[in-house]
Amino acid sequence: MSPCVLGYKHALDGVIRVVREEGVPRLFRGASTATFRAVLMTIGQLSFYDQIKGFLLTTPYFSDNLICHFTCSLAAGAIATTMTQPVDVIKTRAMNAGPGEFRGLWHIITYTGKMGPGGFFKGYVPAFVRLGPHTIITFIFFEQLRKNFGILKQPTA
Repeated sequence: MSPCVLGYKHALDGVIRVVREEGVPRLFRGASTATFRAVLMTIGQLSFYDQIKGFLLTTPYFSDNLICHFTCSLAAGAIATTMTQPVDVIKTRAMNAGPGEFRGLWHIITYTGKMGPGGFFKGYVPAFVRLGPHTIITFIFFEQLRKNFGILKQPTA
């Protein structure tokens, strides 16, 4: 929502008015789900990238190069999006809920669950379109830094 829709002049005005009208706890609405989402995102990106890369390097089709890094990054981005999307939907509903609209996170989860499994994956494509390229660029950049400035395993004689 734009600041005009909410009636705030600027960000600081928004913070002051939220604290005054709804209290300090409202500033942290959705923080627990945002933290949980960040944990899942880290697992989805870092752990799966390394696992996929390790697996692909055992096949005769991949070597430690840009194609391997791109493939692993793309897969890690898709996995991270899949892992975080249900939490992201819940977090977004919690943050956008009006006062008294939901009794808590479990109420939001059951409300979303009534829409079927797809209800937890609303906005998946836009989320992946944002996260996929980000993950690819991040890991390709990381691998290039590692190769050019980091520690490489030395071949054994």
